[in-house]
Amino acid sequence: MPLLLFLWMLERVPPPSVLDEQLRTKREPMLKDERRKFIHEFAPGIVLFVFAYTLLTIFRDFRDNFFAELLQLLGYKNSPEIFTQTEIPITIIVLAIMGSLMLIRNNFMALMTNLVLIIIGLITIGFSTLLFENGWVSPLTWMSGAGLGLYLGYVPFNSILFDRMLATFKIGGTVGFIMYIADAFGYLGSVGVLFLKEFSLIKISWLVFFIRSGYFISITGSVMMILCAIYFYRKHKRSQMASKT
Repeated sequence: MPLLLFLWMLERVPPPSVLDEQLRTKREPMLKDERRKFIHEFAPGIVLFVFAYTLLTIFRDFRDNFFAELLQLLGYKNSPEIFTQTEIPITIIVLAIMGSLMLIRNNFMALMTNLVLIIIGLITIGFSTLLFENGWVSPLTWMSGAGLGLYLGYVPFNSILFDRMLATFKIGGTVGFIMYIADAFGYLGSVGVLFLKEFSLIKISWLVFFIRSGYFISITGSVMMILCAIYFYRKHKRSQMASKT
């Protein structure tokens, strides 16, 4: 029933207004030559954020698919209420933050804010894991902190970041093409890691694997996104200088 309700509401969403197109861009599907030009022009940035998104997708799939097993290893057996205790606060916080980004009219500022939020999320994953390993927080607090950092980093990629990127550089198109690229690599990485974990000669527990992957994703992903932010900052600065001349 909720699905039918929201589909009904979706059908009644009005088309973009003139003001909306002025603030963003006209959303039309990219043709073959336009897609090729887009990739050629923004290749370094695309590689960086697709790599970071792949890491976040792997971590998200692993956490969601094996959350029950991780809780059992942490000593929480027969405690299904933990799912709501950890996930509802994360959902509310992330939803409030993502919704507030709509208040930023300047597309470049919104783009950079999204990148900063992703970096904060990635750092939060590693920092909460470090606190847990040193016994400074409980396992439940750790899982909540890692989950909050994960979704702070993951959610902006799902159209919000890409929509602002297209609007910043005045690219006519939708997020469908670039979202497909990111998801394709993301889920390929997720499946690949599961195969590696199950069939490689290296045998470690799910908990140890989760902890190590948390550190790796936090450090590597943060570096990738910092480089990505620098790239888009310089790219925007050059485009501004070119438009003035």
